[in-house]
Amino acid sequence: MGRTKHKKLAEVRTFPNVFDGKQFEVEKEILRYFKNSNPISLEIGCGHGDYTINLAKEFPKKNFIGIDIKGARIWAGAKASLDLKLSNAVFLISRAEWLPELFKNIKFSEIFIPFPDPHLRRKSAPRRLVSLDFLEVYKLLLEKGGRVYFKTDNEELYQFALKNIQSKNLNIIAKSENLYSETQHDFFALIKTKYEKHYLKEGRIIKYICFSFD
Repeated sequence: MGRTKHKKLAEVRTFPNVFDGKQFEVEKEILRYFKNSNPISLEIGCGHGDYTINLAKEFPKKNFIGIDIKGARIWAGAKASLDLKLSNAVFLISRAEWLPELFKNIKFSEIFIPFPDPHLRRKSAPRRLVSLDFLEVYKLLLEKGGRVYFKTDNEELYQFALKNIQSKNLNIIAKSENLYSETQHDFFALIKTKYEKHYLKEGRIIKYICFSFD
């Protein structure tokens, strides 16, 4: 790890809006930070936190948690949130599979999965954030009527997600094999992450699925 990453990793753990999945009673600490009972949404694999930040600005009466296993990666979003004084956005250093153990009481109104690692090797398929096992995780985390929003530029991952969602007979609310060739999509679908902007400049096609469990 480079010196800059070491510095960011050390600094991010001092931010008041950053929590650690290994922290004692992290769910209570996050709720204490929000100081309200507003609905909460979750961005998984948040990276620089583009969704978390944009959503927190757009919906001040809702709370947002961005999670990523890489603390140094979270640094940019956490710092930007503090600079913007977004009291409704926090970041959590955690693995996605830990979430049901970390959140026993919170139920999320939305889960956002923007551009996860496709883990293209066959033996890595269980690590994909749209695997059957992860779909079960999201079912546990979502409140009744909650939605999952998934975006990718990878055709194989998109088809993998679609197959798994359909195999469980989940409710597909919207899907697109070429998101920006269409106009009838909501605000959630059209937020662009740093990586997405780069992908679009390269001419990549963005795919999208919004689904729920009821």
